[in-house]
Amino acid sequence: MTKQEILDTIELRQSTLKSFLSCALMYSYIHIHKLEPEFRYAATISGSAYHLALKWLHEGEWEGDLESLYTKALNHYLYASSESHIPVRWKKDKQSDIANLTRNAIEILTNYREKEYNKRAIVLFNEAKFKVKVLGYEFTGTIDQVRKNPDGSIELIDFKSSAQRPNMYAVKNDLQLTLYSYAIRHGSLLIDDIWVKPNLLVDSVGIYFLRAHEVYKRKVPGKQIGDQKGDPFIRTIKDMQSLRAFRYEVRSLLSGMLKPATHNGESIYFANTASCSFCAYKGHCEARNSKVPVKDADSALELLAELNMAS
Repeated sequence: MTKQEILDTIELRQSTLKSFLSCALMYSYIHIHKLEPEFRYAATISGSAYHLALKWLHEGEWEGDLESLYTKALNHYLYASSESHIPVRWKKDKQSDIANLTRNAIEILTNYREKEYNKRAIVLFNEAKFKVKVLGYEFTGTIDQVRKNPDGSIELIDFKSSAQRPNMYAVKNDLQLTLYSYAIRHGSLLIDDIWVKPNLLVDSVGIYFLRAHEVYKRKVPGKQIGDQKGDPFIRTIKDMQSLRAFRYEVRSLLSGMLKPATHNGESIYFANTASCSFCAYKGHCEARNSKVPVKDADSALELLAELNMAS
């Protein structure tokens, strides 16, 4: 495919960047070939439900029943979303998994709602769609939340409910967070069906790790049963210098996304086998059934060297 054909095929979203960075072959399945995943993880659906429940909390449901709120959000993604026809991979079975997810959600959302910094925060933008041009290419996506904290600072937040807490290095180098910061500074947000330009340089940007609101069920050193697991905020700063550097990162990424290597006239997207264990495209994956000559980083480098020598 030519560069223009690829541009006509894909949407440049934060998820496009994320999938390409995770595995270029998976990116091609999702965004070039438009293949559906074989399954959805229950934990991923639950993560989407947290986002929707938090949106509702901050839009008039603050005093609402949290079990009903989460269940309504979970049911939306299970039964009423554009992906509801895709099978769900449950950890144990549907009934017990939903019971466990709901129990954990009530605990997390209850502790979220009880925090003074969440009660007193003024939410400026909530699950806001954005569009922004980077190097002439339009990127779109959704920003979880932008809030004004009690101390007056403006903060951009990305909610995460993954099992593993992100470390500071990952947050500082998170390209999605930088894209969000770039969008709120240079792009437009869709507010009440009107595109507005915030032109806002936030004071901080970071991950809000929701599982920090889980409580210890048994004693661990330095903690008591019932203590919450820690500070949910993992913050960094995206200043003007980092936003300018972001353009160079995007230029490099777009080169790989829009101008892939070719072999025998066909585009090649290299597989990152480190991502295989959680990939929902295993049945499609040419790296698994040996239809492409690339299975790991070493063979990818060898093929690239071969292609470079031939060019």
